[in-house]
Amino acid sequence: MTVMGHSGLRRVAALLAGAMALLAVMPQAHAAIDYPSAFACDVAKFNWYCDEEPEKKPEAPAKPPASKPKPKQPDQPTALQRLEALQQRLKEARAKAVLEPTPEHVAEYIRLQNEVGQMAGVFSDVWRRVIWQNPDLNYELKRPVNNAAIDTYNKERFKKEMQALDAIKREWGIFFFFRSDCPFCHRMAPTLRFLSDTYGLTIFPISLDGRGIPDYPNPQRDNGLAERLSVTSVPMLVLGNPKTKQLIPLGSGVISAQEVIERIYILTSTRPGDLY
Repeated sequence: MTVMGHSGLRRVAALLAGAMALLAVMPQAHAAIDYPSAFACDVAKFNWYCDEEPEKKPEAPAKPPASKPKPKQPDQPTALQRLEALQQRLKEARAKAVLEPTPEHVAEYIRLQNEVGQMAGVFSDVWRRVIWQNPDLNYELKRPVNNAAIDTYNKERFKKEMQALDAIKREWGIFFFFRSDCPFCHRMAPTLRFLSDTYGLTIFPISLDGRGIPDYPNPQRDNGLAERLSVTSVPMLVLGNPKTKQLIPLGSGVISAQEVIERIYILTSTRPGDLY
């Protein structure tokens, strides 16, 4: 073994001192660096710095799969469209059966006609059941159709007409516009005479030509009232009140006594729609 001299010993001592100083400061230096070195990981690695695993970023939550749009359902035909389609089928089948009257075409039309007839029968049956069970929908309560109810209705109606006639005959009368050469005026005159004799109605005969007729030989001459009422056809009946000057046309032509009474009742005692 070679014995070191004093100078060699001093050099070794200096190196050891430097190494010790380095070891003393290494913990502090390691604490100051912000990346790992061989002192903090496997020192057997080739270089001083570790091959760290890259920092894993938190995975974003998986998005739910987009729902597929539901296929659009075809619009259902309305009741009106279905009815129109059925009517069109019936028309087409009838036209084909007429233009091409083969047994098959005629049979198809008959089958379709029977189908429509069955539907109409069911509708009619349900209709009457609803009427029976819902008095508020039963129009027959207002205008009956069976004979017994019609008789009762007519009697009650006639009673009301007589009441209306009795109320107005005290102040109202009927202006009878006529011409002496009018055959229909001659036919209407006896009816008015009957109403006057039977029910006490006052009749005011007015001749447009100044001449009378057998039932009213001495009529009044027209003083402009016919023009005021636009009387162009005779016979013409107008219900009038001489005191109030109120006039209500009843109609023209030949009218039966009962119809005259009915019109007086309707025009003086009811409102439009009351009897319907």
